[in-house]
Amino acid sequence: MPSNRARRWTTVADGQRIRELRHQCGLGQAELAERAGVSLHTIARLERQHRTGCRTRTLARIAAVLGGQPGMIAAVTLPNPVTRSDTAK
Repeated sequence: MPSNRARRWTTVADGQRIRELRHQCGLGQAELAERAGVSLHTIARLERQHRTGCRTRTLARIAAVLGGQPGMIAAVTLPNPVTRSDTAK
């Protein structure tokens, strides 16, 4: 089981969304992998599963190549963070 420290640096990717965006950008898996600086195996593994864990850094690299933010290919949407003005209400 991963330690709390390890879980802090991982997230859940939406493999189907990665595949859709990759196709929209006209990229093959190998080209996406090369541009993102990750292995072809990683791209294939992420796309093969609808929801799968990956490092946040990996998700960010893939999202950057696909022209967006990591949240666009994350399977988990986090609520908006609480700001100081929210706590004053």
